[in-house]
Amino acid sequence: MMFRRLFLLLVTASLCSADEGDLVFRPPTNNDALFRGDNEGFYMYCDRNFEQVKSQPWEAGTYGMVRNPFRASDGRVMFSHIHEGIDIKPMVRDAKGEPQDMVRPIAPGRVAYINPAPGASNYGRYVVVEHQLPEGVFYSLYAHLAAITCEVGQRVGTGNELGRLGYSGSGINKTRAHVHLELCFLINRNYTAPSNKHGMFNGFNLVSINAADVLLHCKDGEPFSMKDYVSRLPEHYRVRVPSRGIMPDLLVRYPFLYKGTPGQVPPAYDMAFTAEGVPVAVYPCAQAVAAPSVISCQAAPTLQQNLTVNRVKGSSANAALTVSGKKYIEQFFAQPSAAPAPNP
Repeated sequence: MMFRRLFLLLVTASLCSADEGDLVFRPPTNNDALFRGDNEGFYMYCDRNFEQVKSQPWEAGTYGMVRNPFRASDGRVMFSHIHEGIDIKPMVRDAKGEPQDMVRPIAPGRVAYINPAPGASNYGRYVVVEHQLPEGVFYSLYAHLAAITCEVGQRVGTGNELGRLGYSGSGINKTRAHVHLELCFLINRNYTAPSNKHGMFNGFNLVSINAADVLLHCKDGEPFSMKDYVSRLPEHYRVRVPSRGIMPDLLVRYPFLYKGTPGQVPPAYDMAFTAEGVPVAVYPCAQAVAAPSVISCQAAPTLQQNLTVNRVKGSSANAALTVSGKKYIEQFFAQPSAAPAPNP
């Protein structure tokens, strides 16, 4: 009995450990079809009606600009709406069609936030888990849960359960039940917005990378390096921003993004983003500027707002920030208010 108890303690410690080394990420459910190249068996489809053709493409459950198709000027089909995570199909349903799959964290960490109220977010019931990586603290998010079985502050590993897969939130039903998974940067601990019910763990304050890339990288047990991954992401546009004499919270949290001298605040920053808005690098700029402006942008056969989550408008030759884009940049420089945001 004593040896069995010791064994269980060791297993629990292993599951819940979260050191600051590179992590191996695992799928959040028993659905591992992604590893077998069975994308249709892994991703939950969306119903689509495009050019009078109805379909249920699994591609709409992947990450990126994969929703709202349109025909570009060169004839290709493109998409103008971002899907910030990946939607993973259930494997098991009961006699009534209710999904029974349990959702687990994709890597060891700590439960940082729980939204138990399905009507309080488009995510429905969701859980956020923080993960300590060498590059900083990153967050995984699990949305549309039918039930939540964890608590804030709980240390968890890939063998622990966070909740049960479901269809809470907006835009889905029992047939399309899935877990929506994101792996994210936190933009700013000082995030505020009107009617914000979720503090700094509001979805608008979390910018995600492609979680499927991470899972596939770790398929055979290879640890994932966030720094290496981000360095390979394609830059789509760059914005020059006045520094206001401060180091953005993003760079305090993720110093690997900054390509200048640590601790030195320049007159301006040149912030590089993917089309989806993921920050890939921040460079010091000696030129003082009065307001943010786009200084470079990749060419495309459509208006930039169709590719950049409506943050950049015009063509590559005359690209400019939209109102939404200006708000996005402003978010990086928000300062503490009288009521400070929760500290993770």
